[in-house]
Amino acid sequence: MISKSCKYAIRAAVFIASRTREDVKLGVKEVAEEIEAPKAFTAKILRTLNKYKIVTSLKGPYGGFYCENHQLNLPVIEVVNAIDGLSVFKECVMGLHQCSDDHPCPMHTKYAKTRNAFFKSFEETTIGSLASDLTKGAVYLKNP
Repeated sequence: MISKSCKYAIRAAVFIASRTREDVKLGVKEVAEEIEAPKAFTAKILRTLNKYKIVTSLKGPYGGFYCENHQLNLPVIEVVNAIDGLSVFKECVMGLHQCSDDHPCPMHTKYAKTRNAFFKSFEETTIGSLASDLTKGAVYLKNP
Protein backbone atom coordinates (compact mmCIF):
# COMPACT_ATOMS: atom_id res chain seq x y z
CA MET A 1 0.00 0.00 0.00
CA ILE A 2 2.79 2.44 0.83
CA SER A 3 5.96 2.65 -1.22
CA LYS A 4 9.36 1.35 -0.25
CA SER A 5 10.51 4.98 -0.03
CA CYS A 6 7.78 5.67 2.50
CA LYS A 7 8.74 2.66 4.59
CA TYR A 8 12.35 3.88 4.67
CA ALA A 9 11.16 7.39 5.55
CA ILE A 10 9.13 6.13 8.50
CA ARG A 11 12.11 4.11 9.70
CA ALA A 12 14.41 7.13 9.31
CA ALA A 13 12.05 9.46 11.18
CA VAL A 14 11.64 6.95 14.02
CA PHE A 15 15.40 6.38 14.27
CA ILE A 16 16.17 10.09 14.34
CA ALA A 17 13.40 10.68 16.89
CA SER A 18 14.75 7.87 19.07
CA ARG A 19 17.98 9.80 19.50
CA THR A 20 16.32 13.08 20.53
CA ARG A 21 17.03 12.69 24.24
CA GLU A 22 20.72 12.19 23.48
CA ASP A 23 20.77 15.61 21.82
CA VAL A 24 22.76 14.33 18.84
CA LYS A 25 22.64 15.23 15.18
CA LEU A 26 22.82 12.28 12.86
CA GLY A 27 24.55 12.14 9.52
CA VAL A 28 23.10 10.59 6.39
CA LYS A 29 25.52 7.67 6.58
CA GLU A 30 24.50 6.74 10.13
CA VAL A 31 20.79 6.94 9.28
CA ALA A 32 21.29 4.94 6.06
CA GLU A 33 23.10 2.18 7.94
CA GLU A 34 20.40 2.01 10.61
CA ILE A 35 17.50 1.81 8.17
CA GLU A 36 19.43 -0.45 5.77
CA ALA A 37 19.03 1.83 2.77
CA PRO A 38 21.50 3.23 0.22
CA LYS A 39 23.15 6.47 1.34
CA ALA A 40 22.06 8.57 -1.67
CA PHE A 41 18.50 7.30 -1.38
CA THR A 42 18.48 8.08 2.35
CA ALA A 43 19.79 11.59 1.68
CA LYS A 44 16.88 12.23 -0.69
CA ILE A 45 14.36 10.94 1.85
CA LEU A 46 15.87 13.06 4.63
CA ARG A 47 15.73 16.18 2.47
CA THR A 48 12.03 15.55 1.92
CA LEU A 49 11.39 14.95 5.62
CA ASN A 50 13.23 18.19 6.39
CA LYS A 51 11.25 20.09 3.74
CA TYR A 52 7.99 18.92 5.36
CA LYS A 53 9.39 19.79 8.83
CA ILE A 54 9.16 16.21 10.08
CA VAL A 55 12.85 16.30 10.98
CA THR A 56 15.22 19.25 11.23
CA SER A 57 18.68 19.59 9.74
CA LEU A 58 21.65 21.73 10.60
CA LYS A 59 24.49 22.27 8.14
CA GLY A 60 28.14 22.40 8.99
CA PRO A 61 30.72 20.29 10.78
CA TYR A 62 28.49 19.83 13.83
CA GLY A 63 25.33 19.47 11.77
CA GLY A 64 23.07 16.62 10.89
CA PHE A 65 19.47 15.55 11.26
CA TYR A 66 17.51 15.63 14.48
CA CYS A 67 13.99 16.00 15.86
CA GLU A 68 12.78 18.87 17.94
CA ASN A 69 10.40 18.04 20.77
CA HIS A 70 7.31 19.23 18.89
CA GLN A 71 8.18 16.94 15.96
CA LEU A 72 7.87 13.90 18.21
CA ASN A 73 4.13 14.58 18.39
CA LEU A 74 3.66 14.42 14.63
CA PRO A 75 1.55 11.50 13.47
CA VAL A 76 3.10 8.96 11.11
CA ILE A 77 0.54 10.00 8.49
CA GLU A 78 2.64 13.16 8.02
CA VAL A 79 5.52 11.02 6.76
CA VAL A 80 3.21 9.12 4.42
CA ASN A 81 1.83 12.40 3.11
CA ALA A 82 5.33 13.83 2.54
CA ILE A 83 6.60 10.80 0.62
CA ASP A 84 3.60 9.16 -1.07
CA GLY A 85 0.78 11.63 -0.61
CA LEU A 86 -2.58 10.68 0.83
CA SER A 87 -3.94 9.39 -2.46
CA VAL A 88 -2.70 5.92 -1.47
CA PHE A 89 -5.68 5.83 0.89
CA LYS A 90 -8.13 6.72 -1.86
CA GLU A 91 -6.93 4.72 -4.85
CA CYS A 92 -8.62 1.53 -5.99
CA VAL A 93 -6.77 -1.59 -4.87
CA MET A 94 -7.39 -3.10 -8.31
CA GLY A 95 -6.30 0.02 -10.17
CA LEU A 96 -9.69 1.05 -11.56
CA HIS A 97 -10.06 4.77 -12.23
CA GLN A 98 -13.80 4.88 -11.63
CA CYS A 99 -13.95 2.79 -8.44
CA SER A 100 -16.29 4.31 -5.85
CA ASP A 101 -19.14 3.42 -3.51
CA ASP A 102 -21.51 3.88 -6.46
CA HIS A 103 -19.32 1.96 -8.91
CA PRO A 104 -17.28 -0.51 -6.78
CA CYS A 105 -14.62 -2.94 -7.94
CA PRO A 106 -14.83 -6.52 -6.63
CA MET A 107 -12.54 -5.67 -3.66
CA HIS A 108 -13.93 -2.20 -2.89
CA THR A 109 -16.02 -2.94 0.20
CA LYS A 110 -13.52 -5.29 1.87
CA TYR A 111 -10.50 -3.18 1.03
CA ALA A 112 -12.13 0.07 2.14
CA LYS A 113 -12.36 -1.22 5.72
CA THR A 114 -8.71 -2.26 5.76
CA ARG A 115 -7.57 0.95 4.09
CA ASN A 116 -9.51 3.08 6.58
CA ALA A 117 -8.09 1.13 9.54
CA PHE A 118 -4.59 1.54 8.12
CA PHE A 119 -5.12 5.29 7.70
CA LYS A 120 -6.49 5.60 11.24
CA SER A 121 -3.50 3.78 12.75
CA PHE A 122 -1.09 6.10 10.91
CA GLU A 123 -3.13 9.09 12.02
CA GLU A 124 -3.24 8.04 15.69
CA THR A 125 0.38 6.88 16.04
CA THR A 126 3.05 9.49 16.65
CA ILE A 127 6.66 9.34 15.56
CA GLY A 128 7.63 9.87 19.19
CA SER A 129 5.63 6.88 20.44
CA LEU A 130 7.33 4.60 17.92
CA ALA A 131 10.71 6.10 18.85
CA SER A 132 10.01 5.48 22.52
CA ASP A 133 9.28 1.81 21.83
CA LEU A 134 12.54 1.61 19.86
CA THR A 135 14.52 3.21 22.68
CA LYS A 136 13.04 0.73 25.17
CA GLY A 137 14.12 -2.15 22.95
CA ALA A 138 10.53 -3.29 22.44
CA VAL A 139 10.77 -2.96 18.64
CA TYR A 140 13.48 -3.01 16.00
CA LEU A 141 14.27 -1.15 12.77
CA LYS A 142 16.81 -3.59 11.34
CA ASN A 143 16.38 -7.08 9.99
CA PRO A 144 17.98 -9.75 12.19
